[in-house]
Amino acid sequence: MSKEEKKQRKALLKEKKSEIKEQNIIFASKVSKLMDRKYRYSIRYEEALVEDDGKAYINVDLTKVETPFSPYSYNRRVDPEIYAYIDSAAFYLRASVPVVINFDDGGRYSDELKEKIKRAVIRHYALEFEDRMHEHKRRIIFGFFALFIGLIFLATTVTLNFLLDDTIRVFLELITILSWVFIWQSVDIFFFAGHERRIDIYNSAQLAVAEVKFGAPEHNKK
Repeated sequence: MSKEEKKQRKALLKEKKSEIKEQNIIFASKVSKLMDRKYRYSIRYEEALVEDDGKAYINVDLTKVETPFSPYSYNRRVDPEIYAYIDSAAFYLRASVPVVINFDDGGRYSDELKEKIKRAVIRHYALEFEDRMHEHKRRIIFGFFALFIGLIFLATTVTLNFLLDDTIRVFLELITILSWVFIWQSVDIFFFAGHERRIDIYNSAQLAVAEVKFGAPEHNKK
């Protein structure tokens, strides 16, 4: 490779690095804008659903379905796809925002059927809330148990480490590792995974106490 070719290649590499650097700056600027509160789509999304009365309206179009019930439930349970839509619509709402679930039935449903659907929806989210609460309590109890076992193992290894010979200390190292596994499990339950479970519980509670209405949507037209 001649000197001229090396010079050209070096210039191309320099130009490429400059281009990559510029792209990184632009990308960082866009990410920073996304993190800015006034540009956050979750906040815009909530603002689009929340009306002047402070409630978020989730409108469900039932005019295009033959029945809102699961075909396997003898008209006793609402179709899971409807719940999936409601869950996705409420996902980015703060748990403190009151929710109104409005079913647009096109005026086809009787008062008896409306009441049946309302009870089914409330029952579904109440059961979901209870289930998540029971699971959360069970995990908390297990977390305390794991922490207790871990500390017992750790204290035992520290104490016996000064009393036993080197051969036995190899086994103590294994017990030490096991003790930290239990301790880390409890930390994960209380701080990391526990936070996500609490969010799920609040979301379930938000929908469990939601107001259920029927009629043409009067909101979310903006």
